Amino acid sequence: QFALSKSRRIAGIAQEKAQPNSLALRLVPAVLYGADHAYGKPASGFEGSVQSLTRDDLMAWHGTWFKPGSATIVVAGDTTMDKLLPALEASFGKWQQGTAPAKKMATVPATQGKRLILVDKPDAPQSTIVATHVSQAYGQPEDLAMEPVITNFGGMATSRLNRNLRLDKHWSYGTSARLSEVRGQRPFVIVAPVQTDKTIEAMREVQKELRGVAGERPLVGKEYESIMRSMTARLPGRYSTLAALESAGLETVNLGLADDYWSKYASNVRALSAEQLAAASGKFIKPDETVWMVIGDLRKIEAGVRSLGWGEVSVVDADGKPIR
Repeated sequence: QFALSKSRRIAGIAQEKAQPNSLALRLVPAVLYGADHAYGKPASGFEGSVQSLTRDDLMAWHGTWFKPGSATIVVAGDTTMDKLLPALEASFGKWQQGTAPAKKMATVPATQGKRLILVDKPDAPQSTIVATHVSQAYGQPEDLAMEPVITNFGGMATSRLNRNLRLDKHWSYGTSARLSEVRGQRPFVIVAPVQTDKTIEAMREVQKELRGVAGERPLVGKEYESIMRSMTARLPGRYSTLAALESAGLETVNLGLADDYWSKYASNVRALSAEQLAAASGKFIKPDETVWMVIGDLRKIEAGVRSLGWGEVSVVDADGKPIR
């Protein structure tokens, strides 16, 4: 069973590397954080490290990181502590005491000027454009304001990015942007697959949209009203399932949110002003610190990417190792 699990994981990694979008997301962690950072490796790992794993490795890893002193149990349901404690004692009562070691979460410096990374995918019908940078650590006063900003920018079918590249220009089947909700410095990532012959034009459009949301074209007027209606319309059903309640509890623990964060969430969302959204955008989104990655047929796009003059250009393989 262990050998089968390893084989499946290795096959999954190979599949990730064969798909431009997932390949890009495998490369982003090391580009942003460096290989030694807790966030510096792809979640699925590498073929070589998976292949070399032994059962003893798994036991040692489990013994190091699964410690009650570092654990929080979140329960959602029709129960009470009196009913719950006996079940928890039966399941976890023999768990040996201890605390997991601290992870390497050093502060990552901002990128000094743009960088461009190219990955060759011969005969690819599309180029996958990724624009990414390390943003603010979770825990900023503007965190909540970034939710409608990111949703309007790249988190829905009618987002700015999608309206531009898909609905207006028909260069893409769909784009996305996200600001991950993790502890520490958060990655801001745009993914835009576009037809090969529009790669350079699409990069310019993404850059224009980045500068727009960062300050040149703030979210105001009817656009602000529309996204806020959308955000508030979702609120009544946000916690209608046990899974949603459990997820909110886990998020509270993982991100260190205040105990009353979710009870105040709806009123705080409704109170967000256009000025708050604009201030948050300028603080979190930095066009001039962006790392650009393009995966596509370099015979057709490399010269055009270099002609942009946006900064240092490097070509890497599917593992992120430099080729030239």
